[in-house]
Amino acid sequence: MMAGMHWRARIGPVGGGAPLGAGVLVDSERVITCAHVVDGRAEVSVVLPGVAAGARARVAWAGEWREVGDHGDLAVLVLDHPLPVPPCVFAPLGSLRPRHGRTAYALRALGFPEGHDQDGTHVTVSTSQDRQLGGEWLELDVEKGHLRRLGEGFSGAGVYDPESEQVVGIVTDADLEGEHGGTQGRMLPLDAIRRHWEGLDDLLTLDWGLAARPRRELRAALEGSEGSELPGATVSLAVRRAFPSPRLRHPPFRSVWHAVRYVAEDLIGDDRLVLLLRELRDRSPADLAARIADWMGKWLPEELEGPEHPAAPPVSVGSIMFRAEPMTRGGSLDLTVCAVVDGVPVARAGPVRIRRQQLRTKVEALLAAQVGAVHDFDWMVEFIVPQGLMGEPFEEWQLREPGAARPRPLRTVPVVVRHVDRLKPLTESRLTRRRWETVRARGRTRPAPVECSESYDYQAFYDWLEDEDDLCALAYAANPVDDWLAAALDTGVPIMLWRRRDCGDAGHAHCAPGAFLDRLIEAVAALDPDELPYEVMKLRKEARSPRRGHADHCGHRLTLFWDDPERKPDPPLAMGSKGND
Repeated sequence: MMAGMHWRARIGPVGGGAPLGAGVLVDSERVITCAHVVDGRAEVSVVLPGVAAGARARVAWAGEWREVGDHGDLAVLVLDHPLPVPPCVFAPLGSLRPRHGRTAYALRALGFPEGHDQDGTHVTVSTSQDRQLGGEWLELDVEKGHLRRLGEGFSGAGVYDPESEQVVGIVTDADLEGEHGGTQGRMLPLDAIRRHWEGLDDLLTLDWGLAARPRRELRAALEGSEGSELPGATVSLAVRRAFPSPRLRHPPFRSVWHAVRYVAEDLIGDDRLVLLLRELRDRSPADLAARIADWMGKWLPEELEGPEHPAAPPVSVGSIMFRAEPMTRGGSLDLTVCAVVDGVPVARAGPVRIRRQQLRTKVEALLAAQVGAVHDFDWMVEFIVPQGLMGEPFEEWQLREPGAARPRPLRTVPVVVRHVDRLKPLTESRLTRRRWETVRARGRTRPAPVECSESYDYQAFYDWLEDEDDLCALAYAANPVDDWLAAALDTGVPIMLWRRRDCGDAGHAHCAPGAFLDRLIEAVAALDPDELPYEVMKLRKEARSPRRGHADHCGHRLTLFWDDPERKPDPPLAMGSKGND
């Protein structure tokens, strides 16, 4: 066996017997393998052929794998005694990315199929990073002319580049059916392994601008003690506060370390880790906050209290808020408009008394006059109107910027609708605040579907929403009837989406509400509520695209009611600025 390749392990039952699979020695005390190899066992025997025989190991951790096809087919074994053997060396992340002149990589693995129980046998496979399966595996190919194919005994085997001897992943399974069985299989690449087992990051070379030792100590500090974990919604809030641009769509975070890794690898800025760690420290239980502070005091002492000269400021965010108050006489409206940037008013106009039929003309004129105050920033438009105006096609109205050759539709910016009564100190405002806090803490919109054929009256709809006080979003298949809209507003529901469509007098035979709602809910269910205005804007644009849109796209004629109770037009608060108090 070649020098430096003694990390390739055979996993077997304690006391002897046929091999269960293979594994990889990752440091002197730990071995990784597949969860299914050690399923149902607390201890196993680890053999490094030709080097170490019968080392006892306990199964210290296993992924969420339960049966064939599940994600998380990974386990970590801890040896009873360290082995004085050089562990594997992991390849750099992205080393399997297709490059010019090289679209696939020839790799090897050592397994222990029947007849090769003692020393194992090699298989040559090929793959590349673009051959992902299910967001989890890479597909492996074995050339049909090769004598050795994948089969039982290769599960958990380290897949390595024979030129560099660096490990790129582990074999998980193979297709064993038919005469071509064993010519295809799957492996967990390093990015999937680190997603399930964060401890792998301690063993990788990562380009964070942070040396290996402080990075390992940071992960240990964040992993901490039992009971000090942060909820995912709190972690997401910390990331949003540290990087407040609405154009950044952050992923859902599985852990604090996941957020740190995301910020370090996907965002830019020399101070990006410092910004995040300060936010995490300020939102953590005392024990975790103290560990973060201790780490910063040791490795970044000058950043512990904040830099004397902060780096580039957060991305500024603007909003133009139109408020239409109904007057008691003549059906007229008092219209005011206010432009804000980062919560600070920068321009105002009104109130001006108008008739309802003048609303679009006046809004477009005021918008043209106000847009110069915000057009250099990320900005949105908010229509704060009475219930009877909430179904207006606001995003189809025109934006006429001074000097522009032609107007453009408002769907090119985020457009939301709000309810003017929510600005008053009523019970519904308190209920809205409570539901909004719930959906923000949850970090997912998850709207409940409402089909147009439902027969609820006002009281039945109200009773449903009042009973489910953790229900924070509704998705209607068509224009919600007045009773439904009134009940939702009276119970404080902060988020609603609907397709502006009347079902007509022929019943609902041609509505296909289920298909529309399925598409809409799939598009928005996992979104953080703060992301909705921008993401709905993208759906509206996509629906009109001749390449990606179609007649049944859920972005057509889509209204977004998005009523964050903290956003007041006098003085108003801009999206993402709620923490700047």
